[in-house]
Amino acid sequence: MLVSICLTGWRIKRRSLEQSAIIEDKIRLKKSNKDYRLREVKCATGFNWSNLKAELRAIWESNIKAWKLDFAYPVSFVRQLISPVVFMLPFLLYGLALIGGRYSENLAQLVGTGDVVAFIFTGYIMMGFIGTAVWAMGFSMRREQWFGTLEAIYVTPASRLGQILGMALHSTVHQGIGTIIQFIFIYVTFGLVLNIGGILPALGIFALMLFALYGFGIVISALSLILKEGWIVSDIFYSIMTILSPVAYPLIVLPTLAQQASAIFPTAPALIGMRSFLIEDYIPEVVGNVFLHLLVLGAVWILFGVFVFHLADRYVRKRGMLKKF
Repeated sequence: MLVSICLTGWRIKRRSLEQSAIIEDKIRLKKSNKDYRLREVKCATGFNWSNLKAELRAIWESNIKAWKLDFAYPVSFVRQLISPVVFMLPFLLYGLALIGGRYSENLAQLVGTGDVVAFIFTGYIMMGFIGTAVWAMGFSMRREQWFGTLEAIYVTPASRLGQILGMALHSTVHQGIGTIIQFIFIYVTFGLVLNIGGILPALGIFALMLFALYGFGIVISALSLILKEGWIVSDIFYSIMTILSPVAYPLIVLPTLAQQASAIFPTAPALIGMRSFLIEDYIPEVVGNVFLHLLVLGAVWILFGVFVFHLADRYVRKRGMLKKF
């Protein structure tokens, strides 16, 4: 009898302890739900310093991501650094072989200077940065789709343009390193005579050209979102810009219509302006203020690129085209 009473009391005590524990768990869970439940978070909108810092951070992280991918494949990274030299050599060797020397009288009659090496080197610098705009920027969104990360980027609160501008930053630095390697190789192998006093204005022209090329690259990336086959779009525009840019030949050898069309793109006026500052006795093939020309082109291409990208962005999201490979 005594044992039965003790067992009953122990069970009652255990039950009360269990009930107390359950009540405490409910209270703790209620507090936890209050702290961690899904709720609306209001983010700052409009153009302000906080948003600007966030967008710049997103651009920087996109740039870092591209560098990490490069360093993950060191052999490919080294190949990309030396490829500008390899691709430039045929232009130089063809020119030297056909002319029979370094200086060409026909070239001197056309543009005032006969130095084939300096003429081709200053022109071929542009080839890499055309690739930056057309291939790196224009192909950036399609590449994210290949990696399977495009949808994840689209649900983040950052601007979609941040991904493209981050790739532009990475490719500009990457191509800049390749250009330095080009310069060292040409200087050591062939010798290179440039006007040192014209470096600063040439860099100013170069910066304005990059600004316009970025706008052009945004347009290509927008077309890649819609057409999917980004390499076709990039290849077409890369070929057109290469032909209309006086890389290895003077602009005046092109038909009149092609010369007029070259003014739409920033590379032709930029090349002519840079050569007029860097090469002695160079006669500009086009008369006009190259700085003003590039400034207008930069503003137009940037505004047009952002406008086209926003239209393409709304179009693909409305039609559910992001999931289509």
